[in-house]
Amino acid sequence: MLYQAGCHGGGIALRLAKDLAENNPGARVLVVCSEVITMAMRGPSETHMGNLVGQAIFGDAAGAAIVGADLTGLEHPLFEMVSAAQGINQGRRRRWSPSCTRRG
Repeated sequence: MLYQAGCHGGGIALRLAKDLAENNPGARVLVVCSEVITMAMRGPSETHMGNLVGQAIFGDAAGAAIVGADLTGLEHPLFEMVSAAQGINQGRRRRWSPSCTRRG
């Protein structure tokens, strides 16, 4: 799958990987996600501390996970995926909209 929004595509990829691993005994699924959101790529600024939020969330720009369901005796998980879902928030009035300024 190729998407241009890492958070959206990554969530879908994790959900599909979980389904594949649970339905195929012994399977291990590699999930790789990268973020191409260039507006979060700017230097830190003492006058605009709010920039640190985007840098903290999107700072690594990529991530990977190996997803499996039936672990052998040699495997030890770091995290457990309990569930994965997506939905639409009907009550939300404001949408997230990016803007480009001199800060980035």
